Amino acid sequence: MRRLATIAGLVGLLTLGNQAWAEQLTVALSTPEIRIGSNFSGVPVTVFGVIEPDAQSASHVGKYEIATLVLGPPESVVARRKDRILGVWANSASEIFLGAPSFYAADSTGEIADLADAEILKRMRLGFDNIGFTYRDRVGRDNPGAAEFREAFLRIKVKEGLYTEQAGGVGMIGKSIFRTTVWIPANAPIGFYQVSVFLLADGELIARAGDSFTIAKTGSEQFLFNFSRNEAFIYGVVCVAMALFIGWLAGVIFRRD
Repeated sequence: MRRLATIAGLVGLLTLGNQAWAEQLTVALSTPEIRIGSNFSGVPVTVFGVIEPDAQSASHVGKYEIATLVLGPPESVVARRKDRILGVWANSASEIFLGAPSFYAADSTGEIADLADAEILKRMRLGFDNIGFTYRDRVGRDNPGAAEFREAFLRIKVKEGLYTEQAGGVGMIGKSIFRTTVWIPANAPIGFYQVSVFLLADGELIARAGDSFTIAKTGSEQFLFNFSRNEAFIYGVVCVAMALFIGWLAGVIFRRD
């Protein structure tokens, strides 16, 4: 009986612990789909939501912190380093990134490094230092042997506007409502985008929620994109034929008698 009572007491403590941190997140996006046409120059996507404490739980008196993370479709990328060989700049060493986010946007209410300890941030992939890249010919994530390629990859993505990190990008309205706006540039790849929202307090992750949106081409751009993917051989033949025809036509127009 004493053993059963001890087990029941432990279960009760665990239940109370869960009730004390019963906050929930409700998240919504300004749009579920972005359609890209020939004049597309970028568009903002607003992420907003509400923190919902459980009515029977103890009210959290500390400060809430919110972090949002938008990840684009994964891609494999070859990063090459140019070295001067016999007086000529040429490609030498290279690394292949596997499943790297094609788009990455991390926003937060405060400095990302101050939200939680390094292990929690790494699990959430929150912040450039915690993305966790993998490489084809190296073991583990963020293998130090590929550090220079990692830095170069991040530098290029940031320059292209595809990777952003913004402390203070999430605004709180009162204690329970938040919002942030993520800019989707014109060169953002099409596909499925995953949105994750994290609620933290006192350095601990206490709730998370997610949503998603898609980027798709429209009109003639969509037709050409689908045709090039589904009928690659025919698309290639048509492109070559058009190039030959344009070359022949230019020769006829500008022929000198």
